[in-house]
Amino acid sequence: MARNYPSHHVDPPNKLPHNSVPTPTALEELRPKTRADRMQLFAILAYVAFAIAFVAGLVYLKHRAQQSREETWVTAIATIEDTRTQVAGVYNSIYGGGSSYEVDVLAKFPVDGKSREEWIPLSQAPKGLDSARFQAWALKGKQCFVRWNPSHPKQIVAEIN
Repeated sequence: MARNYPSHHVDPPNKLPHNSVPTPTALEELRPKTRADRMQLFAILAYVAFAIAFVAGLVYLKHRAQQSREETWVTAIATIEDTRTQVAGVYNSIYGGGSSYEVDVLAKFPVDGKSREEWIPLSQAPKGLDSARFQAWALKGKQCFVRWNPSHPKQIVAEIN
């Protein structure tokens, strides 16, 4: 198929660059040359390592807290009778603002042979309104774990799988 280019158009050359693999001299140019360059590279790597260690520490602490709850707190299987969304926080910035929401469930569960019904927040991070509303809609009638600290019975959480 013939191309109709304007008379001033020039087709680009069909050649690839001659040497696409870096040479040892090209790699030498990438290495830091002065002490200040090495210190700057070290500082950047130290910040990255610190950030990775910080995130790993948070994940570990969250895992340990969950494990402690599962081992030492009283657990019951509850049926979710109803749900509601509540504002968990409001944030503002120069680019705008918004709200984050959490889902509370009306859980019905057995305690010492008696049935108990209570509004309990789900133990998960706040989310956007649409996501919270969808989750609230999807959870009705489902089952979840309800856990509470025996020494602080008012400290109660609902966990979904």
